[in-house]
Amino acid sequence: MEPVAAAPNLSSVPTEILLSILSVLPSRALLPVLPVNRRFYSAAVRLLHARLIKAAALQDHRLILECYHPSAKISTPYLYCDYLSTDNLQIEDGPDGESASGLPRPTIADLGQIYSHFRPVVQEENRRPRLRYPRRAPPAQPSGSGDGGGSSSQTSSRAERQEATFPTQDLYLDENQLFSQLCTITNLVKLGPKPGLFVSHVNVSDGIIRVFREWLGRQAAMADKSNTEIIWADTSQTVGLRFRVTQKDMPPSEYNPSPVLMAADEEPPVAYRLELEELVVRANHLLLAMEKSELQEFATSGNAVMISAVEF
Repeated sequence: MEPVAAAPNLSSVPTEILLSILSVLPSRALLPVLPVNRRFYSAAVRLLHARLIKAAALQDHRLILECYHPSAKISTPYLYCDYLSTDNLQIEDGPDGESASGLPRPTIADLGQIYSHFRPVVQEENRRPRLRYPRRAPPAQPSGSGDGGGSSSQTSSRAERQEATFPTQDLYLDENQLFSQLCTITNLVKLGPKPGLFVSHVNVSDGIIRVFREWLGRQAAMADKSNTEIIWADTSQTVGLRFRVTQKDMPPSEYNPSPVLMAADEEPPVAYRLELEELVVRANHLLLAMEKSELQEFATSGNAVMISAVEF
């Protein structure tokens, strides 16, 4: 009697076909596949790793940061963030799905610890506050005038642009005030055909950063100003910011009159300027936001087609 051949199953298919089957699943749907067996685990992690590499640079998308004091929510503009780098994504595929560099392939836990780094930048239209009634531009002076006013104005405007390298946020602490708070909102958007219009909009994180008086004083006293400490906006450490802190001169007439007498344990009012040097975002949250953005774009385009179809 001939032995009965085993029925074909999904575990017996080649690795390339298994990857092709699993590639149609969204990233969140790949997580239940991990406990099936070692082969499914390796294939799912390999797909998630490749998607993180692709999503890290935010192709056709921009990351927007809103960082403001609660009292300055309306007046603080949002900031676009330029991509800098991503941690631990330099492992190339070799033959049979092995690592070409000889390093072990990252596990699902390793993928969750990868961060992408961005630099907040100030847009040109947000460098100066917008006026409700713009002033009329003065008439241009002749180029041959002896006072050289045209060249000096161009030089000053160029100097202003070079000075505003990083976005800044001013904080004022009253006497004996231990800390201040900054609302931090991070969104992933896909730009539309016109400025200010977004094809899709996905929230990545919405948290609050507390900056303490002691930490501000310690950072402002650093000689080289090279701060590598990241302040996280949430307990899960999804989004964090790195600041450069400098102390501001605060005349009594600007904020509070300085007290005549103070006890030894009292803290005077102080002012600090925070420069937003770097935004750090967990890469797997960016990947999920990218996939959600693509779904929003597809739904919006589907509605547009439907509306145009019923018009006569």
